[in-house]
Amino acid sequence: MQFDPQIVAQAKAFVNAFRAGKRAHVPPLRFEFWQQFMTTVRAEMEAQA
Repeated sequence: MQFDPQIVAQAKAFVNAFRAGKRAHVPPLRFEFWQQFMTTVRAEMEAQA
């Protein structure tokens, strides 16, 4: 699956904010991009665990 670079950047920003204890904001996404966003978030969380 090829991910949209903008969705990946938003997901990484979400994970970085969450880890830093800052307000983690989920951007408004079209339903078709939700799986990409959550897959990237999960991968980033597991990679940095």
